[in-house]
Amino acid sequence: MTSRTLLVLLALFPVVAAAQTYRNTVRHRPVFWSEVNLVYRTAGKWSFQLDHQYRRQAEDDNGRDLNIFRYPLQQVFRPWISYQLSKPVRLSLSPIGLWWTWSRSNEFQPTTFFQEVRIIPQLQITRPAGDGELITRFRTEMRWPSQTDTLTSAYIFLSDGESQRVLADRFDMRLRAMVRWINPIGGKQSGWYTHLSMEPMVVVSKSAQRFDQSRTYLGLGRRLRENMRVEIGYLNQFSIRRNRAEQVRTFNLNHALQVYLYLENRRQSKAGSDSGPE
Repeated sequence: MTSRTLLVLLALFPVVAAAQTYRNTVRHRPVFWSEVNLVYRTAGKWSFQLDHQYRRQAEDDNGRDLNIFRYPLQQVFRPWISYQLSKPVRLSLSPIGLWWTWSRSNEFQPTTFFQEVRIIPQLQITRPAGDGELITRFRTEMRWPSQTDTLTSAYIFLSDGESQRVLADRFDMRLRAMVRWINPIGGKQSGWYTHLSMEPMVVVSKSAQRFDQSRTYLGLGRRLRENMRVEIGYLNQFSIRRNRAEQVRTFNLNHALQVYLYLENRRQSKAGSDSGPE
């Protein structure tokens, strides 16, 4: 062994040793996600949208419980204002979205709950891809979460009665980029299509994990009418959490059955339609 090789090994040893101090675990949980998307398109380039998401979850027992409707997980009301800048480019803003999230680690622990306000600007680019279309979406989520509560006392939205904790102390920002491919089956006339998307998420916050989660989705959809379509699919949500106190690194995989309904008005418009679920 040369002296140069020895120096490299000695330099890498602290990094390897530090990485080995964490004990890795993998946890699975089946969940249910649903979304209803209502869109009003004007005769020009503007469109207005409201989506409602409702999610439920099984017991957090590493995949042994398959009842995806057992406990509430999340509920969302989120309006959008969009402008079709050009044929492929659309700018959107969700001026304020309301999120409610529940968590239950097991049957012996109380259900916890927190709320969020989110403001979301978004850029979406749509290009032809074979018989279908390829959508690239860039989104910034600005979040103001409340503290976690156990639902055992009166709840004060976002402040929790703690005047010393201002909203700025709870702010974090998340950057999301999605690539989505929608491809018709048997030609566009059939109404059937496949939907494949991948989306990583990065947190811009000193106190949070940089890589928050990634999502991969595969769905099958049907356009029932020109202004209505339904979709069902499988979504994999992957995240990594570290517990520094116990030196445990947990790989979380949520396996979601996702159902999606899209409905818009029949107006002839220059604004493009929504490309798919959250």
